[in-house]
Amino acid sequence: MAKSTLSITKDDELDKELLKDFDDSPESEPIFDPLYHFNYLMYSVNDFLYFQAIKPIAKGYKTIMPAPVRKGVRNFFHNLVFPVRFANNILQGEIKDAGTEIGIFLINSTIGALGFAQVAQNKFDLHTANEDLGQTLGSYSIGNGFYLVLPILGPSTLRDVVGLVGDYFLTPVNYVEPWALSAGIKAYDTINTVSFHIGDYEALKAAALNPYAAIRNAYIQNRKEKIKE
Repeated sequence: MAKSTLSITKDDELDKELLKDFDDSPESEPIFDPLYHFNYLMYSVNDFLYFQAIKPIAKGYKTIMPAPVRKGVRNFFHNLVFPVRFANNILQGEIKDAGTEIGIFLINSTIGALGFAQVAQNKFDLHTANEDLGQTLGSYSIGNGFYLVLPILGPSTLRDVVGLVGDYFLTPVNYVEPWALSAGIKAYDTINTVSFHIGDYEALKAAALNPYAAIRNAYIQNRKEKIKE
C-alpha cells in the first residue's frame, strides 16, 4: 500500500509527517472530494489489505531481517530514484539542489556501495528535499484538483496523479523486465518501508473520530508543506 493507510511511498518519512500534521495543524480549508463514495471504498479496501496482508508480512520480515539490513535496502531504493529528484529540481529551477543530487548519487553509488550506505549524507552532510512532479506542478501554482484515493497507492489528488504518471517514466525499476520482476521489486520495497512504520497508521486511526477524513486532511496538508520546501 502507499499513501492511504499510512502510506508506503518512496518518501519513507511520510507516515511521521502525516501524524505530525494530524496532531499539530489547525482546521484546514474544505477539500474538494466529489468522488467521496469511490474514495471511501478504496480507503476501506486499502485498510483491509494493510491489516490482512501487508502488515503481517512486514512484521514477519522485520522479525527476521536485522535493522541495519533493512536500512541499507531503504537507502538503496532511495538512491535508485535519483532521476525523479534530479529532474524535478531542474524543473523547479533549483539548480544548486540538482547539482547536490548528482553529488549525492555519485558518492552513494560508489563509496556507498550502490546506495546501501548514505555516505554523502552522513560523511559529507549533503542533503536535498525529496522532490516529485506533483510538487513541481504545485510550485507553479497548479492546484490539487479533486481528492482521489488510489487502489493500493492510497491518498492522492488529480495533480499528484498526473505527477505519478510523469515520475513513473523516470523511475528505473519500472523498466525492469519481465513485468512480474518489476512488480516484485516494488512489492519488496513496500514491505521493507512498512517495516519501519508498523503502528503509525494504527495510532492515527485510534486518535481520529473519522480516520478517512483525518488521513485526507493530513495528506493535503503534508503535500502543501512539501511544496513550500
